[in-house]
Amino acid sequence: MLPGALVLGTVAGLGSYCEANDETVLAWLFAGVLAPGPVPSLPLYLHGYGHVLAAAYGALPGVPWLGLLLAVLLGAATGLWFAVLDKLLRPYLRPQPLVLALVAFFGVAWLEHWLWFSHARVPLLLAGGAVLYAAQRPGRWGPLLVALVALVAAWLVRPGLAVVGAAAAVPAAVLLAGGWRRAAPALAGAALLLAGATGAAALRQTPAEAQTQAHDAFFARVLDFEQLRPQPRNSADSLGTTAVGLWLLGDSTAVNDALARRAYHFDAREFFGRTVPAKLVLRAGLLVRDYFPVLLALGVLAGGVARRQGPQHRRGARGFWLVQLGFAGALVVLAGGFKLPPRLALPLLDFWLLANLAFWLEVPGMGHVGAGPMPLPPALRRWGAVAALAVGALYAAKTGHRCLVLGQERARHERALAELAGRTAGRVRVLAGTTDLLKSLSPFRAYNLGPGPVLNLSGWAAHDASQRALCRALTGAPGQADALRRLARAPAGRVAWVLAAPEAAWLNAAALRGPPAQRWALRRGPALAADSSLHFYSPGAPGKPLARPTSAR
Repeated sequence: MLPGALVLGTVAGLGSYCEANDETVLAWLFAGVLAPGPVPSLPLYLHGYGHVLAAAYGALPGVPWLGLLLAVLLGAATGLWFAVLDKLLRPYLRPQPLVLALVAFFGVAWLEHWLWFSHARVPLLLAGGAVLYAAQRPGRWGPLLVALVALVAAWLVRPGLAVVGAAAAVPAAVLLAGGWRRAAPALAGAALLLAGATGAAALRQTPAEAQTQAHDAFFARVLDFEQLRPQPRNSADSLGTTAVGLWLLGDSTAVNDALARRAYHFDAREFFGRTVPAKLVLRAGLLVRDYFPVLLALGVLAGGVARRQGPQHRRGARGFWLVQLGFAGALVVLAGGFKLPPRLALPLLDFWLLANLAFWLEVPGMGHVGAGPMPLPPALRRWGAVAALAVGALYAAKTGHRCLVLGQERARHERALAELAGRTAGRVRVLAGTTDLLKSLSPFRAYNLGPGPVLNLSGWAAHDASQRALCRALTGAPGQADALRRLARAPAGRVAWVLAAPEAAWLNAAALRGPPAQRWALRRGPALAADSSLHFYSPGAPGKPLARPTSAR
């Protein structure tokens, strides 16, 4: 009851905002907004849910099916985690302090998962929560079965993130079970299930899906991890690398495997000497700013465990400090070598916090490593309570400010989407540089751009197979470059071009390729009233007067 009440209070009182544009893009793919029809299968996302979501959106497109599905799964993860915490803390706290402790954990370590909504949080927390729940109840088939079902549900969202979540739960799972032997059934079951599911998916993977995953991995190394640097050799390479930098990934004549091999390289000296330190400094500051209550709690618990350790407890101390080193090392590797967005950072901090809490409390089987909460002098308890209240108040103020900023951003983006839908309804919409409008939207509202197909040139979905199918459906052209050329020659009023300036400049450069008779150009027109960075454009032949943009009505 308590977790459900906290979740409802958060969503109803503070709101829920999409952390990235992924959720709306996914919903629009499943609903057929960005494709010729509902897309039932995506190589990277929601493997087992795609057909159900596509059918649901086809039947009732006005219902936010993806947001509801993710909310159910995140709610299951919340229930598992709080069941684990309740069982862990109940021997040490009376009912009222126990409720306060659970509310405090939700406020500083869990609220963001609902406030800043992301599908990536779901498999991490659900898979990890499943392992923790089963390990805490060793020898019982019911909890193990519940955990395996939850693991499957998590894996079907994002297999790789489900594996990361299960792995991050191992230290706390061993502590909660009372040792490796008692945790073995839960850990072995989780490992076998995840390995089997991943292996089966690899065997069933089609060449097209494998190619999409390879392309996504390359784009991640360039755009997310900053591991590969562009080194164009000619004007065609420059056009391609500029397209990648703008997330214009759908034109296979400019962005392709040959470009990846020829125009990008890994410079170890540059990466480890400059890029990694800069990323670490930036991420460290953001972690302290965003999660200082969790970091303080980790430090306090570590200090509490260290106080109890003497020469006779070296073996237990070694395990504790190995766990600290493991989590800290994982955060450093992810932040420096890869990417550590909030949707990954806070779940990992939650796993670390639970492990330290289990060390501090005398969990079964740990013996002298933890000795339970040590009695504290009254003065220290009072000052500790004052400090906790001060930290909580500061974090509450920060959360309130975040809600205000996110609410204002959502209002701007909703106004821009409504204006875009109203001024372009019934036409083919060609969009580029508009993906930021999909951030901070509500996951529990079904957004749309009104009647008419939408060809979105920006973002990770631009290189999905559904976009090639959309180009064929709109123009009969096999690829994006030919499709855009044909759309540029469409009768006035049939196509609305809404672009940001950098993307429009790239399209103009790309349109000059080929024979002179096939070239075209875009001229900027009026801006959206709700977002002055986006303009309507009109196409025409280079160097000739162009028709006025068909935007205003």
